[in-house]
Amino acid sequence: MKKLNIYVIAESFVGEANGVTTAILELFESLKKSDSFNVVDSPNDADIIHAHTIGLDYVFKSFKYKKKMVVSAHVVPDSFIGSLILSELWRPIAKQYLKYVYNRSKEVIAVSPVVKTELEAIGVRSKIHVLCNSVNRQKFSQSNELRATFRKKLNLTNEFVVTCVGQIQPRKGIYDFIDTAKKCPDITFVWVGGTPFKGLTAEYKKLQTVVKDAPKNIIFTGIVDFDDMPGYYAMSDVFFMPSFQENFAFATIEASSVKLPLVLRDNVEYPSSLFTHYLKGKNADEFSAIISKLYQDSDHFNHWQNESETLASKYSLDAYMINLKNIYEGLLNKV
Repeated sequence: MKKLNIYVIAESFVGEANGVTTAILELFESLKKSDSFNVVDSPNDADIIHAHTIGLDYVFKSFKYKKKMVVSAHVVPDSFIGSLILSELWRPIAKQYLKYVYNRSKEVIAVSPVVKTELEAIGVRSKIHVLCNSVNRQKFSQSNELRATFRKKLNLTNEFVVTCVGQIQPRKGIYDFIDTAKKCPDITFVWVGGTPFKGLTAEYKKLQTVVKDAPKNIIFTGIVDFDDMPGYYAMSDVFFMPSFQENFAFATIEASSVKLPLVLRDNVEYPSSLFTHYLKGKNADEFSAIISKLYQDSDHFNHWQNESETLASKYSLDAYMINLKNIYEGLLNKV
């Protein structure tokens, strides 16, 4: 069977340390390894153009290539609140922009059922598929070797380690993360990620202060290389992300693939993609109680490890690529 030629739009403005970048890197790797696709360098040579970013390059190309374009929707209007400065003021403009750009593609891939609902609510009329992100379980897996290497890197030995992955910003729940650590002084907390957008980040100066004054049982790694991420998960015991809003939290699936119990905020968007396989809280008091029980009760800990394993098994990379191929071929048949 003839391979499909795929051109990927991935504009550099998205930065180097976020879920969109992770999705782009994983897509490139999966397409290149697949027997069904070729990655091409020119949209003229492509059967399908798959956009992961929605900047000017994407908009310009849509005027010529719309009929063979599909765009992954990683961002909805609420994604900006608590992420970038003055987002409450320019959110209405962002909403209109998102409506416009998602309609510039023939079809849209929503990364969760909640995202599809939100896209329909803001007026996206292009055909919308739901295809949640997947995880490479060979890359993200338990590893005693990586666990030892990355614990040594952070000067850790036998500590019980609770890790969050994400940019340091209010939307990600950094303040509750710090308050939870204060309530659990016998546990080590690690935040993997930094502030790549610096002064454009919401509450940037305040964040610098609270990070500087954080308790000593918190380690902030700053921005790390994507290739190192399996090691940071492997050296952890629990994944804790008190984010207030996520379209599809890529990190939760990566963490579940390493069998880390998931402790998340009780957000409305999670049940449709994470089902019942995570522990949930609403504030630092609840988070600290949940994490303390995981620390103290080995049977409870093992149960939630198994829940994470069950979750990860639902997001296999093979199934994702089959579904993606079906979307590509369906679009190609309409060109």
